Parts: sequence; structure tokens; C-alpha cells
Amino acid sequence: MSQDSEAVGRLFALMARLRGPGGCPWDAAQTPRTLVPYLLEEAYELADAILGGDDQAVREELGDLLVEVAMQAAIAAERGAFDLREVADGAAAKMISRHPHVFGDQVVGDEPELLRNWDRMKRREKPDRTSALDGIPVSLPALLRAVLVERRAARGGPGAAGLGLPSATLPAMGEGLSGLEPGAPDAELLAGELLWQVVAECQRLGVDPETALRRATDRHSDHYRAAERIPPPSPDPSSPEVT
Repeated sequence: MSQDSEAVGRLFALMARLRGPGGCPWDAAQTPRTLVPYLLEEAYELADAILGGDDQAVREELGDLLVEVAMQAAIAAERGAFDLREVADGAAAKMISRHPHVFGDQVVGDEPELLRNWDRMKRREKPDRTSALDGIPVSLPALLRAVLVERRAARGGPGAAGLGLPSATLPAMGEGLSGLEPGAPDAELLAGELLWQVVAECQRLGVDPETALRRATDRHSDHYRAAERIPPPSPDPSSPEVT
């Protein structure tokens, strides 16, 4: 057994110990559903570490995320559903089957062809899905869900022609939104359509809108924090005192 396999096996055994007799009451009380918030939290913390370029933080956050995977697998093993080994074996088998251009004799010409082949293989694996959009979680953050819907639609599919193309009315939509009063019944719909078109335009430019918005938010946050550090102006001694 390799050192990597031993380390993962030790982690899985640790999870079983924590949930077993004499283990941790908190860990033993958890269910797959109660652990979802922690899974999402660890994923976002890992994303922050990666974007921050801190290798030590990335290593730590990868470990925290792996703990969540191991705990989910340990709970599933308790009811005889599957264990961590089956999770890893299934993931490896999926990667091999979806990369016939690496592990088989298939030849692909470019990245778009590779992605189309990927989509076809996924449809064969999941014949119950009737739409290219099936499988996109509705619980995703709205911006990320919009990116995935637009991306899959733009790759083509029945009835999807043109769905991913940015609209020429983007400036007009922005002007229309700015002319609305707060509480106007069309404000939410128009704002949503405008955001959708921005996502589509980002896709056309090859820009990830999540990263773009994150950078813009960071920049504005830095400007605001800098403004907070500027001391307020001293009172003008020549001004009459206000009582």
C-alpha cells in the first residue's frame, strides 16, 4: 500500500473512531444533512486560500475538506451504502472513462471538440437526463449557476441555439434600470436580465464573472478601508459654534 493510501485509510479509520463507542458525541450526532454547511464553508475557505496563493493555507484547507469527505463516507459506510474506497475507485473509473483521448485511442482536435465529447459521455452515463442543463444544482449561488447554464447552453443542444449569445440591448437595459424608482414591479426582472447579459458577455470575453466580481469587490473594499483611515477634518476655529 502506498503512503498516500495509508494516510487516507488512517483518516477514514479516525472518522469511524470518532463516531464509534467512546468517541466524540458531536461527531456521532452528525448526519449527512447537518454536515452540508461545514462542507460548503470548507470549500469556500479552500477557494480563498488558493486565490491568496498561500501554499500552507491551501494544504491545511484541502485537509479540512478531505475531513468532510471522509466523514460523509464514514456515515454512509455505517448504513452499508458505500465507503471511502468505493468513492475513490468510482472517481478514478469515471476519470478514465471520460478521458479516452488519454487512456484510450480517441483523438480530439481541439478543446471545443473535447468538451462536446465530454458532454456526450456524461449523457450516456446518465440517460435519464433530457436536457443539457440537467444536473446543475439549483442551490448554487446565483452567479455561478448563471455561468454554468450559459456555458452549457452556448456549447449547443436541442433548442439552445443563440441562448448563450450576449444581447445588443445591454446598454439600453442598464439605462432602463437606472430610470426605475425603488419598488417598481419591473426592477427585479430587469436587474436579473441585465446580470444575465453581463454573465454572457463575460463568457464571450473569456472572463470568469465570479473572479471579476471578486476582484472588483476587493478593490472597492480596499478603497473604503483606506477612506476609513483618513482622519476627519479639524473644526474650523473661525466658524461660529453651533448650539
